[in-house]
Amino acid sequence: MYLIYDCLQNSPFHIATLNLLKVLEIPFKEIPKTESFIPNGGYYGRISKLDKFLFANIYNIALAAKNGDILLAIEEDSYANLAFTLNTIATYKEFRDFVSQELQHYGIMLDVTTLHKHVAYFPALLGKYHDKIQQNIVLHFGSLNTKNQMPSISARYDSLEGFVTCLYYTGRHFDCNMHGEYAEIHKIFKLLGLKVFETPFSMESFTHLLEINETKAYQKSGEILYAGIDLGVDFICVFGDSTFNMFEKKHNLCTKYCKRDNIDIAVLNLAQILLVAFGRFEEAGFDLHAKNPKFLWKDNSKVS
Repeated sequence: MYLIYDCLQNSPFHIATLNLLKVLEIPFKEIPKTESFIPNGGYYGRISKLDKFLFANIYNIALAAKNGDILLAIEEDSYANLAFTLNTIATYKEFRDFVSQELQHYGIMLDVTTLHKHVAYFPALLGKYHDKIQQNIVLHFGSLNTKNQMPSISARYDSLEGFVTCLYYTGRHFDCNMHGEYAEIHKIFKLLGLKVFETPFSMESFTHLLEINETKAYQKSGEILYAGIDLGVDFICVFGDSTFNMFEKKHNLCTKYCKRDNIDIAVLNLAQILLVAFGRFEEAGFDLHAKNPKFLWKDNSKVS
């Protein structure tokens, strides 16, 4: 059983991921109201108060492990902190001893060296469900001249290329891909008929600068956002909530500070893309977007 690791609650990541798990019949549960995850301090937690940061993440994993469950991180910001923590305690004995003692104070007796078995990441998990994903696809993102006879998400869209997106990871992407967590996503995109760009700037992120220099954060974020838009993509695919907030909710500020003329672009996460391909538009949490992505397929036609 997967325990959803999400401190975001009413977010597109939360809504879309839980609905997708239901469709794919992947067993999960949410944290009981009698318990709660400990905040880890976010991006700068590991820098300012490392001991508290490490314990918070270990405690959150332990909430799943004590019941034999697996903590499922649904977006990259959360998973990056978990992955960094697991790597740190595997490397340094003093940190292993510290978090073990702290857990005992909470009445949790666990071998912390086994906690890596109780953590999973959403994109990696999907790689195990290719068959179920394929069985649920009713719409594809490809061109109408494809051999695949399924209807396109935009029936009157006659592009020779089909839909195109650009991938954007977070500032801690290295921590999130040490064990091939993203190895299967391109196979998933191929199933959907979706063409993707993965560029050097896909690995860049400036969201952490918001706490230091907002102007620079918006400027640099705008530069990489518009670099993707300039590739002619139909929408942006993000893996972290921080990137979603920057590109979607702060879109106007990114545009302003990178000194570009405004171009509206939809920003989707992986679960939302799959739900669209499954024909489950209303389950994707699009109503939580500042710019509702449904304009892409409104009235069954693509807006170019």
